[in-house]
Amino acid sequence: MSAISGFANNVNTTNDSTIAKNGTDNGTTGAEGLSTMFLELLVAQISHQNPLDPMEGTQYVSQLAEFANVESLQSLKIDSGKNLALQSSQQALQATALIGTQVDVAAETIVLEQAGQVKGALNLGVEADSIELRLYNAEGKLMQQQTLPYSGIGTLRFAFDEQAAGGYYVQADAYINGQPNPLTTLLSGEVERVSVGSNKDDIILQVNGLGNHALLDTNQLAFGGNS
Repeated sequence: MSAISGFANNVNTTNDSTIAKNGTDNGTTGAEGLSTMFLELLVAQISHQNPLDPMEGTQYVSQLAEFANVESLQSLKIDSGKNLALQSSQQALQATALIGTQVDVAAETIVLEQAGQVKGALNLGVEADSIELRLYNAEGKLMQQQTLPYSGIGTLRFAFDEQAAGGYYVQADAYINGQPNPLTTLLSGEVERVSVGSNKDDIILQVNGLGNHALLDTNQLAFGGNS
């Protein structure tokens, strides 16, 4: 296997995103603007009507009803915006609680800052004869190979022996009818930092050795809890 390069690019442990406020405009100005505009139009309409052919009262009632509908829709929009802002804030609080917790993210490369294990999981959607895992260092040298005991469709967890500090690459294959089928590896790491943007899609987890990952892309909490 060729030497593995680009660990600095593939595993970026810094985060330049800024923390933005979660608050949103409550829309009060928009609602007041609609009321003022309607009253101005109504006064102008009354002031400039033909005195010989004045508008009937039912026309004014109809206009008031239409305005009431518009105002109700505006209020509904404001309430929906507040609910979305509240949900985003709650999700941000939940994300910050992950700091110090082990999570699984879809990744093949990892950088160990100190000696430790490379561990993670595989999600199997079909039955296979066997599962083979290989661990390479940054120079492409095979460090360890293991065959997992197959337990059917579902999640299989794995852990390689302790390795020295440095960059590593994991490959996994499911053998079906003697043919290897590449699998997506989920590597485990500890959440070091959480960056919160303006909405739930901007919540980024900085995972030790694995770089930055969106909260929505985090597969699951790693078994075993905190390390």
